[in-house]
Amino acid sequence: MLTIGRVARQVGVQPSAIRYYEAQGILRPADRRPNGYRVYTDNAVKLLLFVKRAQALGITLKEIKPLLDLATQGQRPCNQVKELARNHLRDITDKIRELQTLRNELRALLRRNVGRPHGSEVCPIIQSS
Repeated sequence: MLTIGRVARQVGVQPSAIRYYEAQGILRPADRRPNGYRVYTDNAVKLLLFVKRAQALGITLKEIKPLLDLATQGQRPCNQVKELARNHLRDITDKIRELQTLRNELRALLRRNVGRPHGSEVCPIIQSS
């Protein structure tokens, strides 16, 4: 049995995050010792590592919860995970395209030979097009 502090260190999160996951129904509430300390099993660590990895891939807790619900019902949500991954990949690809366009616009702005501000201009680099 592991205390919340030890689980937090193993997973690399704050104890408050573990309490939050419990409150959100991501993690089953821990058993309590007579002194009130929460105690967790190795399965809780595995689940939290899954959650952390999923979040690192851009999957939100709102998206993770149904996957975990399926898993607790004995189902393997691999198809749902693949669909989420496809959707996130599409979103990332779109975002990269937008960022590349923004980078090109900023480069073009910086290449301009613009003089000092006139009158009420704040900065001609941005105000002139």
